[in-house]
Amino acid sequence: MAFIISLLIIGLYIATTTSGNPPIQPCPGEGPRYGDFKCNHDRTHRVCAQLVDNSDGQCKELAWNDDLQSFWQITGQERWNWKTKICNPPNPGNSWCICMWATANLINKVGCDNVHINCAATDVPYLLRSVSDGGWDLSTARDCIKKKCPEYTNGTASQTSSNKSAEFSGMRTYILLASLFVIFYDLM
Repeated sequence: MAFIISLLIIGLYIATTTSGNPPIQPCPGEGPRYGDFKCNHDRTHRVCAQLVDNSDGQCKELAWNDDLQSFWQITGQERWNWKTKICNPPNPGNSWCICMWATANLINKVGCDNVHINCAATDVPYLLRSVSDGGWDLSTARDCIKKKCPEYTNGTASQTSSNKSAEFSGMRTYILLASLFVIFYDLM
């Protein structure tokens, strides 16, 4: 019985040591490939980008530059154009979890101000830790994400994380010590 209690206490300790980053929200329009529609499952599809205008059910590709090119044209993915998947159930919306390399490609070609990122649904911490993807240098993508998503990089989320960390540090120590006590008591 003491062993089970110690496992529960250790679980509580682990739960209080999370990063403090806000949870990633579903990307509106992402398909069912991940089940929860979030951009945090594989090594590349970490950016939720708006690719279509789905207002009034029109499902129109967004133009990203002065040449009126779509995401699919700019990234060379026209033959895989999946805009109808974005606009239709099970998760109708206007965005998709795109590759980090495609994000870097877009930013290099159209500029950061013209890239449509859903920060709440993008795995910002993962992107900021990544150096390259698919042979693409991600430095411009990291700089752009810092500019577009400050609340997920060095703004509110980071401050909240620091405050939570300070609040829980004493509690984590207590939980860990209590767990060790229960385990050693059970062994005696």
